[in-house]
Amino acid sequence: MKLFEELKVGNLTLKNRVVLAPMGNTTDTSNSFNTRDINYFEERAKGGCGLIMTGAVQASELFEPAACQKLTGNKDVYMLHTLAERVHFYGAKLGIQLSPGIGRMNWIDPHTPPYSSSPIPNYYKPDLICREMPTEGVKQLVKAVGESAKLAKDAGVDIIEVHAYGGYLIDQFSSAKWNHRTDEYGGSFENRTRFLFEILEEIRKTCGRDYPIAVKMTLDSVDDEERPLEEGLAIAKRLAEFPVDLIHIGRGSYSCRWRMVSSVYQPKGFDLEAARMVRDVIGDVPLMAHGKLNHADVSEAALENGDVDLIAIGHGMIAEPHWANKVKTGKTDEINPCIGCGECHFNAMKGWARPCAVNPLCLHEKDFEFPPADRDMTILVIGAGPGGMKAAATAAERGFKVILCEKNTYMGGNLYAAGTPRFKRDALAQVNYLIRQVYRHGVDVRLGQAITIDDVRKIDPDYVVVASGADPVIIRVPGYDKTHVSTAVDVLTDKVRVGNRVAVIGGGEVGCELSTELSMQGKDVTVIEALDGILKNGQSFVANEQNLRYLVDHSGTKIMTGTKLVEILDEGIVVERDGKNEKIECDSVVFAAGFRANHDLYVSIKAAGYECVQVGDNVKPGKVINAIHEGYHYMRVL
Repeated sequence: MKLFEELKVGNLTLKNRVVLAPMGNTTDTSNSFNTRDINYFEERAKGGCGLIMTGAVQASELFEPAACQKLTGNKDVYMLHTLAERVHFYGAKLGIQLSPGIGRMNWIDPHTPPYSSSPIPNYYKPDLICREMPTEGVKQLVKAVGESAKLAKDAGVDIIEVHAYGGYLIDQFSSAKWNHRTDEYGGSFENRTRFLFEILEEIRKTCGRDYPIAVKMTLDSVDDEERPLEEGLAIAKRLAEFPVDLIHIGRGSYSCRWRMVSSVYQPKGFDLEAARMVRDVIGDVPLMAHGKLNHADVSEAALENGDVDLIAIGHGMIAEPHWANKVKTGKTDEINPCIGCGECHFNAMKGWARPCAVNPLCLHEKDFEFPPADRDMTILVIGAGPGGMKAAATAAERGFKVILCEKNTYMGGNLYAAGTPRFKRDALAQVNYLIRQVYRHGVDVRLGQAITIDDVRKIDPDYVVVASGADPVIIRVPGYDKTHVSTAVDVLTDKVRVGNRVAVIGGGEVGCELSTELSMQGKDVTVIEALDGILKNGQSFVANEQNLRYLVDHSGTKIMTGTKLVEILDEGIVVERDGKNEKIECDSVVFAAGFRANHDLYVSIKAAGYECVQVGDNVKPGKVINAIHEGYHYMRVL
């Protein structure tokens, strides 16, 4: 496979074409790489990557506090050198992404106006107007990046990637939308890109002409004037002429985050079209892209076609650190697939160590013991959703006897339903992976078996895991029990077929996904939402929310917000809006109004004297990350 062929980047030889994409890690208060970071990167090197890229490393704190790791002096080198050693043990190379700052994207200090290219609004607090960085300050930052690059080179880092992407400080200088300067760093295209090219020249001075330099750049901002496509292509052409040794491209901006960071709704390899445009202007300069390239067939084809030279995998490598080795050895069925939920990014922005919904060991690679079973126990797991399957597979892997009972004739629970829309198949991939893990570890699976307290007594297990999920909420208005009324889960799993005119009750995530899928099937769909807008719970990653809104907006679905369901009729529904009732004609009504847990079985099992625990939605309707982590850890420590 071309994925595993060597590649020369400048004078650096990479053992293969697989790269851990640069992603920021939450750090400790020292803003240095810590032991947990090192273990995280080492595991991906051990997993077969040819190049390990860190997230952004800040080269200076002259104008803003470090939002990530920093490299500003010798004290920051110690752990970076240790990281380089660990990565090199496995034949991989190490690159760090150097940044002069984040400017208007600053979230570290929400009260002090940050410095940027011009007096422009802070992204997170638009009433906080940035201060224009003085000309001498720009020159200081150029010098600082060069000094940091030399520190990195001396620490054993093999390649520097300059972070000129995503709307951060360099982008703020190169964008006419944000750069209103009148000095040598503003005005013309050449002046606006001067900051970037002076940084590149400074790295050449401090590290030598033969030291490899990459640039991560924004090709265009898609739905925003921040970066027109023609300017992005012009920047790529200038980088190739400079020349840099590697160009890493991506699309989008914070206003179009779902093109900047992959969402669950994006198709595989969604930036490859952009890569082909860049290839036309940069010639043979090595090119790297990212964007759901953790599908080996898509990545291999992109390399074979010459679209790109390197495949960068980010979220997919958080979920599966051994992706490269498993692809190389043909063990693709053992790859733990990313579901695109964005919990890694969503929670990192809250200050957590970057968690992964489907990989409880992410950034905990060496934190937890996993001992073999030290006694004979029979564990009964009730419910084969993600939490139940993870608990069953984990307990069986440790050596316990496990019985997994599921009332449906299929496994996956609500995650299976969530994975049925055409734009959300990543969720279905995780269901299939968990099913394989359950069988691989010898779990006794019993489908179509609803469990009662009497069944528990007959099995008489030593330990019980209640993972029976939560039931859809049905609003009991007059007519709720009519034959043409159903729930989103039943429709998504094909238990119920709807007509051509559908009213979906609820404009949360499930309602929006269902209505979009039905609209794509050519049905006339109306969403009824009592709140003043759709997707109002605020509990998902912004890229996913933006992408889902885009799908809804372009699907033809009709949205009625601030609208309350009053009654269900044979030929439609009655709703109340602005204090007035109105009738909406439809032939099917589908509830997508949330879920409610039923604790009765758990309570009865506890009362019967069995040692018992709840996981996932049976505790409280929530997220996949809760179900999988609870299932794993309860069985790990048992």
